[in-house]
Amino acid sequence: MRHDVIEKLYDCLDEMAMLLVEHGNLRYLDALIATSANIMAADILQEVDMEIEIKLFALGKELNEMEFNSEEVRKALQLALLKGLKSDNLSLDGMTPDGVAILIGYLVDKLKPAAKELKVADFVVGTGNLLTAVLNTLKETPAAIYGVDSDYKALELAKMMADMQAYEAQFYQQSSTRVMNVPLIDVVIGDLPGGGQGELVNEGSALGAAGCHYLPYLLVENHLNYLSEEGYAIYVIDNDFFSQEHAAKLHEVITKKANIFMLLQLPETMFKGTNEGKSLLVLRKQKMENEALVAVLPDFNDRKKVQATLTRVEDWIKLNT
Repeated sequence: MRHDVIEKLYDCLDEMAMLLVEHGNLRYLDALIATSANIMAADILQEVDMEIEIKLFALGKELNEMEFNSEEVRKALQLALLKGLKSDNLSLDGMTPDGVAILIGYLVDKLKPAAKELKVADFVVGTGNLLTAVLNTLKETPAAIYGVDSDYKALELAKMMADMQAYEAQFYQQSSTRVMNVPLIDVVIGDLPGGGQGELVNEGSALGAAGCHYLPYLLVENHLNYLSEEGYAIYVIDNDFFSQEHAAKLHEVITKKANIFMLLQLPETMFKGTNEGKSLLVLRKQKMENEALVAVLPDFNDRKKVQATLTRVEDWIKLNT
């Protein structure tokens, strides 16, 4: 990772955005989206004074003369997103650690169905940081990429992230607890919210009929309707995920529609300052004979232990796929 390139790229993007904040009457995140649109169009799409337009063109020229890869673009945009979220006093909790994204990408490469065009989706896509971080780790770019979220501003940022990294993705604004206009997906990924209430569910929702309004459960139930026959869902979940009311009903729903394939507890060091640890929950659409693999991942700085655990994971995948 070339940190000097990321820093230069961020400085350029930030300076362009700040010019639009100061002279275009935009908030920082809106200015960042506008800056992305300008870069993609190789033009200045906003009405600004000639002096500011000249500065923006000069910064755009400087950016075009730089050499960078998709992950360096994402890291620079991630820094800009963090600045924008802080300036708007918005929560930073939704920013999934990069180490988790790398691990999810590793699992996607190991689990993806062979000899078919891969369709990947994040149905709680947010700003698109996790989705594009995972895409950047994959050996091959998926044939189709989808993102769904109910937050329009988040989707604007997700589209910006995808466009700036040259990913052709389709985004839909809606709650993914409802019917979605997407095809069957081979791999669903997502960082599930830590709580919340979901009031709108499909008529056929078994959890809804049981009186469950716990949003993460409702999301999982509906997402499973969109998994292909060979599909997998990989979620970041709170460690108390299976301790909530209606957990037994959720387990019944999962067992009916799919199977729990793996549960990997993530290192506590990844989530310092938070109240809850997190895990990766891997669901598989196809039935399986063996019990799920349950493992605790060591601190990622302990490479020897990490490699030993990943070898165990790989052996499990080979045995059960």
